[in-house]
Amino acid sequence: MGLDDERRAFEMLCFNPYSLPAEFDWELAALGYYSKSQKERSDLALTAFEKEHPYESSSELQAFRELERMGIYSPNDFYSPEDAKERQLYTKALKRIRERRGIAKEKTGKNPAHQRRVRRHREVG
Repeated sequence: MGLDDERRAFEMLCFNPYSLPAEFDWELAALGYYSKSQKERSDLALTAFEKEHPYESSSELQAFRELERMGIYSPNDFYSPEDAKERQLYTKALKRIRERRGIAKEKTGKNPAHQRRVRRHREVG
């Protein structure tokens, strides 16, 4: 990191004034102190935020990914948040396809027909 990066890190750290000496110290900057301190502060803040706001995929995005896994959509197809929000395009499509194929899913998300095949296969082998 250069001294300009250290100066920027120092300025960001100034938002928390009690944690720094009053003036920018060139020796500390040369040692990378400010950027290291800013990175630690930033990482702690991100960790706290992620703990309070865990990421959860929307049901529409989950349906899109399942349709992609089934081969209905390819990696070249893009998820459309607008279609998902306005028309529930992906959950409706997934429901329709499952109904046509006779796929009943339990709450665990496992296909009962597949589970029976696996059990039969284990019994035979």
